[in-house]
Amino acid sequence: MARVTGLSVLTAYGRGPEALWDGLLSAAPAATPVTRFDTARHRAHAACTVPGDPDLFTELESLVGEACDQAGLSSARRARTPLVLAVHAGRDTAARAGRLSAACGLREVLTVHTGACAASATAVAEAAHLISVRTEERIVVAGGSFVDASMFAAFDSAGVLSAEGVARPFSAGRDGPVLGDGAAAVVLERDGSARPWAHVAGWGNASEAHHVCRPHAEGVGPAAAVAAALHRAGIGPDRIGYVNAHATATPAFDASEAAALVRALAPYGGRVPVSSTKALHGHCLEASGLVELAVCALAFHHGELPVNAGYLGPDGDCPLNLVLEHGQPPPADHALSLNTGFGGVSAVLLLAGP
Repeated sequence: MARVTGLSVLTAYGRGPEALWDGLLSAAPAATPVTRFDTARHRAHAACTVPGDPDLFTELESLVGEACDQAGLSSARRARTPLVLAVHAGRDTAARAGRLSAACGLREVLTVHTGACAASATAVAEAAHLISVRTEERIVVAGGSFVDASMFAAFDSAGVLSAEGVARPFSAGRDGPVLGDGAAAVVLERDGSARPWAHVAGWGNASEAHHVCRPHAEGVGPAAAVAAALHRAGIGPDRIGYVNAHATATPAFDASEAAALVRALAPYGGRVPVSSTKALHGHCLEASGLVELAVCALAFHHGELPVNAGYLGPDGDCPLNLVLEHGQPPPADHALSLNTGFGGVSAVLLLAGP
């Protein structure tokens, strides 16, 4: 298992794991009217954003430094440690990734993952695999996505975003996600002196290739990814005490994911506690896997599961045991963090407590 010995995160709730945890405990969504660009012509007008218009790679440099400091990595150790990155692809992404690695004193960039909303979960899975087969002793994984005018317009024009500005995962009356700023970095190590936040015990990737932007109704891809993660870790579904779901509060995707969880975690699929924290910190796109890994680690650390906010009432297509009350402890010692993306890609991280 790979140990998560350093963890730094930035969301609309602020910088650092505790700022994120305080936001989750408040159960108050971080969404506010967008001021970073003009939304007058759009259907949606809200997002979960940090103040101003920060540069993603500048923030990633700071977050990588924080995670490395937390893990107790010396300059010499950093110089032997590679970077795996998850960001939206652009013309200068490869060059900026190289500059980021050099600025952080890391050895090199191994991979840049751009697989939509599953990008950073896939990046963590790759890093955990390389550590498990002893190719690398440690790896830094970083990723991020900040809400910008072009991405907001693309989602809005497709009618995906919540016009109400409130995401309601797995709930009756849900009408889509609210986008969010997110960036994070983790240090994964085979060993390490720092007390781990969590362990990456397993992972799974799948692509159902059903449709470019519509999920398979039975959740074939997510179910396969969950099954692969459990198989890799050698545990059964009875060991899962929490699922941090992808659940973007869209009717079809939430129903598909619910079907996948019921199927892949049978006979416990309807009893395992589930929540989607995108209702609170927003949908962070390529950063989702890392931000939600942080959520799971914090849930272990504090012994409490984050609520599924925005809930109005049950939907027959989502027969899950949603976390709707504060103070609920995880009933078992492992958590699943599930992310999916357009094109049918799915990535699952199976996390064990420290």
